[in-house]
Amino acid sequence: MSLKKYKALVETIDLGSLTKAAEKLNYTQPGVSHMILSLENEFGFPLLIRGKNGVTPTPEAEKLMVYLRQIVNGEEKLKEEVNRIHGADVGTIRIGCFFSLSIHLLPSIVAEFTEKYPGIELQLYVGEHGEICQWMYQGKIDLAFMSLPVPEEFQFTPLFNDTIYAVLPEGHPLAEKKTVKPAELVQYPFILQHQGSDEDANRVLNSEGLKPNVRFRVRGDEAIQSMIAKGLGVSIVPELVLSRRPEGIVLRPFEPEYHRVLGIALPENGGNAPALKLFMDFVKSYCETDKTGGRQ
Repeated sequence: MSLKKYKALVETIDLGSLTKAAEKLNYTQPGVSHMILSLENEFGFPLLIRGKNGVTPTPEAEKLMVYLRQIVNGEEKLKEEVNRIHGADVGTIRIGCFFSLSIHLLPSIVAEFTEKYPGIELQLYVGEHGEICQWMYQGKIDLAFMSLPVPEEFQFTPLFNDTIYAVLPEGHPLAEKKTVKPAELVQYPFILQHQGSDEDANRVLNSEGLKPNVRFRVRGDEAIQSMIAKGLGVSIVPELVLSRRPEGIVLRPFEPEYHRVLGIALPENGGNAPALKLFMDFVKSYCETDKTGGRQ
């Protein structure tokens, strides 16, 4: 059956290994190789480039991946609907999210959802904004937790507003103020996320036409906060990320106030699968009950 071959090819490309794909699909490695060879004979061109470190798709295979994922994912959604008709909540949901959300918000949502719906598997794909959008276009994920703006091709359901703060070390001159203007903050050395993950800070700075004096670029919100606590600079960080902030730092709201809108993005024609609808309804209810820290 071609569907099994399509699954074998998709998993092999995603995992970069024939052996890993065989283990995940409960096939033998020669069996996976045979299925992909059969597809190559059927299509009339190579699908994999084999190397010392695994396999990668050929340019021709890359062009087919969107359609192959649609077929594979569609078969899974069909099974979900059949099981729903029989009264069983089962399925798989692939979720994209930022690293900060995977630490500060998603664990609680995943824990409560899987307890309520043990038959639905949640798979998390953690990446940066550009990666998450690409995964959505490719059909690698079913939905993503993102902040506005998102590509116009995506559906977006807002969940809550996350206030963006000026973050200062204790004893800093601006810590004496109740609110901070972005123009005041840029007078001091900045510590920011590495480029590509600094959208929230850029949202504030660009809207004010300001350019900071970036002293350090760091990968990881916790590292930034620790460096601020040591007096190495200031930064701009959303409230959700600050839920486990260390001692030695001070938060001050901006004047005017800035926030990011967090929500769920879906492909243009996504969101119709039964398991996906359950998850969407669950997350909306979760956020409405103030479990995100009162950020409405």
